[in-house]
Amino acid sequence: MKEIVLPDTIPLLPIVDPWEQQDAEGPDSTKVYQFYKNLSEGKLTMQRCKKCGNVFYPPQAMCKYCNSTEYEWEEIPKTGEIHAFSALLLGFPMIIENFAPFVVAVARFGDYPKNGVQIIGIMFDTDYRSLKIGDRVEWEIMRIKGPGEKVRYWYCFRKV
Repeated sequence: MKEIVLPDTIPLLPIVDPWEQQDAEGPDSTKVYQFYKNLSEGKLTMQRCKKCGNVFYPPQAMCKYCNSTEYEWEEIPKTGEIHAFSALLLGFPMIIENFAPFVVAVARFGDYPKNGVQIIGIMFDTDYRSLKIGDRVEWEIMRIKGPGEKVRYWYCFRKV
């Protein structure tokens, strides 16, 4: 499992730092807590609406197709296909400047769009010149330590 360690002194905006959303209860918790719990258990998940049957990602409190709040969590298929990508060759003005260069890829998993999702992920240790549209990738969960004692999880892609 890839691990990223963040410095203790970088305050992140809630849109960038979903730490509070990883709590099941409290004023900052959301109905997407299960998504973060699934990540901590090694699963990258999407939601399927129990009313209309559509799948959606990123996680949200209601179905974006019919506004139902009844959904179930399904694991995203492990292997997908690159639909688009770009390389970040220079440092980024936030916490990941130490990880450049890296690739940002859009990949499709499952039978997109009906029974699958299109998601964006970072690819570390991948030379963008070796990639092409249609290459197969797998998602993997990465552990993020910091700031401080916080531990959270996210995902990245790797070429297969």
